[in-house]
Amino acid sequence: MYHKKSIALIGFRATGKTLLGRILAQECGLPFVDMDEMLSESFSMSIRNWVALAGWESFREAESRLLAQLVERPPMVLATGGGVVLSDSNRLTLREHFTVLWLQASFESIYQRIQDDPCSDSQRPALSMLTAEEEIRQHLAARLPLYREVADFTLRTDQGTPATNVEEILS
Repeated sequence: MYHKKSIALIGFRATGKTLLGRILAQECGLPFVDMDEMLSESFSMSIRNWVALAGWESFREAESRLLAQLVERPPMVLATGGGVVLSDSNRLTLREHFTVLWLQASFESIYQRIQDDPCSDSQRPALSMLTAEEEIRQHLAARLPLYREVADFTLRTDQGTPATNVEEILS
């Protein structure tokens, strides 16, 4: 995989962006940056609390500002938020400044990972008033063409282990 510039990992929630990003960064000798972690730190609260306080629009604006700032940094492995592709300008920034790897998983895998993660409720705010299952189906379907639009490479993360997934990325 080409990685002379920064690598951005995109994909829906619970597809492994943070987990694989940390391993990939270590293997490539690049720093790892997690946008959601950086945003939580800048808000001095969880994303869930920020969204409850200021709303999704405010979060998306902060996310866009951060992405624009990150292009000025030396090469890195970047784990984006699942909704970063919702913004036209973010998609343009990703295409122009990053090698973009789309991490894919089936609805069933995503749903199960979210259900199994004890931190999901505190770290992953609801995107709507739908049930978790309906929300995942609806938002995943809406985002698929946006992920496809910016991806240079794709990787299924519901197959193999994190280590074998990273091996596949590097091959």
